[in-house]
Amino acid sequence: MSTGFSTRRGILFVLICIDLLIHSTSYTVNDANKIHKFLFNQTDDGYNKLVLPNYPVTVKAEYTLLALNSLDIKEQIFETSGWFTVVWIDSRLSWTNSSYGNIDYIFVPEDQVWHPELIVQNSIVELRKNLGAEKIVRIQYNGEVQWEPPAVLSTACDMDVTYFPYDSQTCTIELASWGFPADVVNLEFLDTQINLEEYNKDEEWNLTTTSQKTYNITEGNLKFSELLFQMEFKRYYGHYLMSVIFPTILTAVLTFVTFFLPLESGDKIGYILTVLLALAVLLTLFSDSMPTTSKHTSVLVVFLTVTLGMASLVIIFTIFIIRLFHQPEHDKAPKWMHSLARKFLKLKHRAGRINHLDHLDQRQITENDQPKDGRVCLESSKQFTPYTNKELAEFFDYFLFGVFTVLYILVLLCFPIVLSTST
Repeated sequence: MSTGFSTRRGILFVLICIDLLIHSTSYTVNDANKIHKFLFNQTDDGYNKLVLPNYPVTVKAEYTLLALNSLDIKEQIFETSGWFTVVWIDSRLSWTNSSYGNIDYIFVPEDQVWHPELIVQNSIVELRKNLGAEKIVRIQYNGEVQWEPPAVLSTACDMDVTYFPYDSQTCTIELASWGFPADVVNLEFLDTQINLEEYNKDEEWNLTTTSQKTYNITEGNLKFSELLFQMEFKRYYGHYLMSVIFPTILTAVLTFVTFFLPLESGDKIGYILTVLLALAVLLTLFSDSMPTTSKHTSVLVVFLTVTLGMASLVIIFTIFIIRLFHQPEHDKAPKWMHSLARKFLKLKHRAGRINHLDHLDQRQITENDQPKDGRVCLESSKQFTPYTNKELAEFFDYFLFGVFTVLYILVLLCFPIVLSTST
């Protein structure tokens, strides 16, 4: 009997404690009104939002990144969506929570309390005195004020397109105190890293690293506190590999194929001009998407420019070769052409493309070869049959094909090697 009574007493005591706990932590409008009246009464001793809460005021800030809106390479603009979390202590805004229904915090419009004047220093849009307007701040019973202004930002960013499309871009959001020097309002980081809990991954850029560092802006004898939020993004290059790199390399390869066309064909000039125009269009389209600055030059632009220059040389050489091919036989080509062709054919064991020529006609001994001292000196006089203009044209067509093939292979090998240094 006594045991059951004790059990019922224990259960009743627990229920009473739970009921008291529920009523002690419940929110009532009356208690909230009392807190507001206590904090913001209109007497001479009341709260003045024009007066700093402390001296100096330590303001801690954190940036939460929601999304990367765009990285505009051409305009060098970095656009993001997120918000700042700004926290500071204002002892005038504290109360004893047990005296007001255990209410731990309240929300008030930001224009009712003192708050730091913050700007994004490298913003490309019109600078405002602060990040928010008519936003809400949260005040805890211990005087801690938390302000979370939204930040849809467009900031300047120095883009490095040297290794496009294997490039990485490092952009910074510069949060600075406006008007108040560092010895009055000092900015510090609320957390050690940028908050990425709500970040939505971008389809073109991969967020690789983030970092933070403090900085001081000096103006005259005053120093102003500034926080730098740095983010590094690496481009996903798969799309550009298929749509930019491969077409560019294939178009470049088509240049030296010009020498495969027979000289009798009238399509050599038309073919190489078409390839040249294709390269010029690629270079123009690609250059239009690059920053209009000489600070960073893209390796791909250099490659296209070199390829375009080599295509121009191919056109010039092709014109001269065609002219030589159709030149009358009584107009003899310069001797250096014959010498170059002969030396090259000796090294190549007389390539089958060029007709067989007799190099040695006969060895002659003449009386004029005998000097006055009576010694006999035999000299061999080599009589060479000159090449025809068509044979020379065929030789130089073949020779230049080999030269430009080697050059293009070297250029094509250097291009991926240089790009690989970025990774």
